[in-house]
Amino acid sequence: MTHWHFLVDRKDYRNTTVADFEPDHLGDGEIRVRVDAFGFTANNVTYAAAGDRIGYWTFFPAPDLGDGVTWGRIPVWGFADVVESRSDPVAVGDRFYGYFPMSTELVMTPTRVSDKGLVDGAEHRAALPAVYNSYIRCAADPMYDVANEEELMLYRPLFFTSLLIDDFLDDNEFFGTSTVVLASASSKTAFGTAHLLHQRGGITVIGLTSRGNVGFVEGLGCYDQVLTYDDIELLPDGPAAFVDMSGNAAVVRAVHERYGDDLTHSMVVGLTHWEDRAGSADGRPGPEQTFFFAPTQIEKRHGDWGGDVLESKLAEAWGPFIRKASDWVTVEHSSGPDAVSAVYVETLEGNTDPDVARVLHP
Repeated sequence: MTHWHFLVDRKDYRNTTVADFEPDHLGDGEIRVRVDAFGFTANNVTYAAAGDRIGYWTFFPAPDLGDGVTWGRIPVWGFADVVESRSDPVAVGDRFYGYFPMSTELVMTPTRVSDKGLVDGAEHRAALPAVYNSYIRCAADPMYDVANEEELMLYRPLFFTSLLIDDFLDDNEFFGTSTVVLASASSKTAFGTAHLLHQRGGITVIGLTSRGNVGFVEGLGCYDQVLTYDDIELLPDGPAAFVDMSGNAAVVRAVHERYGDDLTHSMVVGLTHWEDRAGSADGRPGPEQTFFFAPTQIEKRHGDWGGDVLESKLAEAWGPFIRKASDWVTVEHSSGPDAVSAVYVETLEGNTDPDVARVLHP
């Protein structure tokens, strides 16, 4: 069996390589999991673009290839099976859902092992957000069914973020407005958010997208109005909140200039337009744009409600959303390092169709 890492140059995301390796022997208390499948979306490009700012590169350190390049491993969400265990509570054959590298395997140090799952207690992950270090045991996951693994890989982390954005806006009384503008409206996190906002009633949900994606976004049925980036001046008058999935500095400036002091809140969630994020905020009207970091809202709600309540809210919202999303998007599977590289490049360059989602098998 070949063992490999898919590596990305942290200074030039277009520079990639596949590095073969020989697995290390396990230490006491460690397990080895074989990565079986993961979803890859524009959200994973955001992990690279915000890798240094948020710490995403830290989760799975990359090997030094001795070529002078600082390589990184982009995190992905998917499934893996335990193939070797020196941790008594974890058995070979156990299947887990969680945060993995773009590699064929991962060695973990299980802590807080329970029937529900485990936490990777590797030393280098200790200071990182707990939500990314927790792995769900599939046999005990109420949301798991072997038939819906595709949806869980592709949508569970994104829809959870959508749920938290919706909750954050509600928790702040929508910052005094009933209009929410979402940029990169065709992205999965955006239309998940739009779906939840649309269900509330009384909130006008407006999507901004590229001209080529207008038909797809309108067909979702969860946006009250869809505009292209060229038509930002047609946004309705009055107070509005802005949720930016794109990170496109020109779009952000245009929205801020359209609303000025009527823009009651501006948050950035994703960096799908990673090459267009440069740009000064000097002289830009409206509020300062803040970065929405989902683990912060998770931590707040854990304190307010407890983790079980938050998980139940996700489970309750999941069914109605995924039934619609399954009609909106077709899932395509591919395998091996060449396929991983091809999908990565396609997504990085923004050449993916909004009605297609990718699942990769190392």
